[in-house]
Amino acid sequence: MLRLFFLSVLLLLVSFLWTVFGVRGIRVRAEPPPEHCQVGKKFQQGITVTNSSRIPKLWLRIEEGANMPGYRDVEVLNLSARSSHSWESGVYCRRRGQYDLGTVVVTSVDPFGLFSRKRTLGEPQSVLVYPATFDLPLFRAVSFNEFGRSAGYQSISQISPNASSVREFYSGDSLNHIHWRSTAHTGRLMVKLFDADRSSNVAKTVWVVLDMQAASHVGEGDESTEEYAVAIASSMAKKHLDTGMRVGLMAYADRFYYIPPERGEEHLWRVLGTLAVARATGEEPVGRLLSDQMEHLRGNSIVIVITPSVSGELFDAIRQLRNRVDAVVVVQIDTSSFGGQPGALNIARNLSATGVQVYVVGQGDELATALDHRVSLLHARHI
Repeated sequence: MLRLFFLSVLLLLVSFLWTVFGVRGIRVRAEPPPEHCQVGKKFQQGITVTNSSRIPKLWLRIEEGANMPGYRDVEVLNLSARSSHSWESGVYCRRRGQYDLGTVVVTSVDPFGLFSRKRTLGEPQSVLVYPATFDLPLFRAVSFNEFGRSAGYQSISQISPNASSVREFYSGDSLNHIHWRSTAHTGRLMVKLFDADRSSNVAKTVWVVLDMQAASHVGEGDESTEEYAVAIASSMAKKHLDTGMRVGLMAYADRFYYIPPERGEEHLWRVLGTLAVARATGEEPVGRLLSDQMEHLRGNSIVIVITPSVSGELFDAIRQLRNRVDAVVVVQIDTSSFGGQPGALNIARNLSATGVQVYVVGQGDELATALDHRVSLLHARHI
């Protein structure tokens, strides 16, 4: 009986020491993440676990300590004395935000499963996941001085003589722009896409005004009005920066975000970085935001308002804007398609009646299709 007692004590002691020494002498090194990573993209991160001690390490559970949604890579390793093991871990950027990578949780368990010990190793590395951007080839803001023409009109002064690419023909496209060689090659009507004349855009300023009032947004996770609004804002910023325009951003969110208009790729990442961390927890409606910042919205500017609000508080601010800027575009997110209250279409029609170009985006809509200038409510009024 005494012998059994000592054997039990010895077993407990050996098991305990197994776990203690199992996590000692372990080092972890992770490669730095890329400078830019957007939602929907993936990158590889190299991780090396080294056993610097003379004692072999058996049945080590290696779990990456990243706090990114949906990311949890687990390995079980046996490391001989003074050896290392490396692998490539695929990191999928699922949701925008600031996250930490690079740390690893090492767990040592004794062979009998009596004890376990954990240590977090490695240096945390911050990674900013930027929101995704989508191409909007057929979006165009119609200025107030073009109201007498079709909203599909584009003045000759705004069209470059150089075609940059081709796409499939849509109803309403000019027959003069058909690219016959591509049509013969594909068997479908193809039309030439012309670059906007950058010289006419240099003087333009685009303001992206994002509604991040908590009371306006509905839905959860990726399928929420908040994420749709951020994706639209990001895509609008990229589209207009790509054409040489100056782009600024403003939003009442978890705090007041204001980015003065600038140009260039570096400025694009600055805008996307702000949108990566902005949260729809604001208290002020977007109409108040426009009124408060009216002094910045003037001259040869295009104001793009992105909102899910159905309160109608926009109207007064929009009326003021009409006398101050070149064009106003409202992207109305249909909250009813996300399970919220109806009314978005009525708000959109009322805004359109004031001479504002309005687009309506619902859950599941492809942004390139929903933001085609030929389906905006302003265009419908001219047909």
